[in-house]
Amino acid sequence: MIEQTRRFVSNLWAGILDIVYPPHCLVCKKFGDLYLCRNCVEQIPIIKPPYCRVCGINVGPTEHICGECRKREYKFECARCASVYDGVLRQAIHALKYEFHIVMADPLAEIMIRAFPNTYLARRVDLVVPVPIHITKLVDRGFNQSEELAWRLCAAVGLPLANDILVKRRKTKPQVDLPEDLRFANVEGTFSVAQPERIVGKRVLVIDDVFTTGATLSEAAKTLRAAGASSVCAYALARSVY
Repeated sequence: MIEQTRRFVSNLWAGILDIVYPPHCLVCKKFGDLYLCRNCVEQIPIIKPPYCRVCGINVGPTEHICGECRKREYKFECARCASVYDGVLRQAIHALKYEFHIVMADPLAEIMIRAFPNTYLARRVDLVVPVPIHITKLVDRGFNQSEELAWRLCAAVGLPLANDILVKRRKTKPQVDLPEDLRFANVEGTFSVAQPERIVGKRVLVIDDVFTTGATLSEAAKTLRAAGASSVCAYALARSVY
C-alpha cells in the first residue's frame, strides 16, 4: 500500500509539472512531448559485450578484466552498467539527481530496461534492492533516484523489488566530492539491513544510478552478504570512466 501511494504521488507530481511547465527535453531544451527527446536518447550508446567480468564496462575481445578492476577488490560478484556516464546521459542524470526533475526517471529507466537483456543478470537474481540514501537527503530531494529507477526496471522485467531492506544509517560526504582513495572509507559501515530474514539465501541485485569507483555498491554488497544473502550482483544506469 505504501509503495502504491508513493508511486501515485510521483506520477501526480509529474502530471502537475506537465501543466505548469510544458514538456521539453531537459537536455537539449527543445519543446516536444518528451523530457528526454528521441534525438538525445539516440546519443546514449548501450554498453554491449564483451564485458569486464567485474564492473561490466566494454573491454577488448581478449580481455576479461579492465585496468581499473585489476586494482580493486569488490564484495559483489559482478556488476553491469547500461551505458557510460558521459555527454547526454551525464546531463540527464544531473537533471534527475541534482535538479530534482523526477520526470527524468522514466526515460532513464527505459535505458536500463533496454540494456538489461544483454547483462544476463535476470537468471542470477531472486530479489532487487536499490541503494538507499540518508533520510536527510531524501527529505531534501524528495525521492531516491536509485529507487525510482529500480521499481520501473522491476515492473518491466518482472523481478521482485524490496526497497525497505537496505538502510543508510548515517550521513556521509557526497562521493562525488571525494578523491578515489577516500571513497571506500567514506561509505564503510554506512548501511544496515532492516529485515535480514527476507534476504537469507537469496540472490540479490543492487541498483544504483552511477558506478564510479564501485565503493558504494561494494559496501552495499558486503552488508547484504553479512546479513545472509547468498550472492550479490549490481546493476547501474551509468559507468563513470575517468
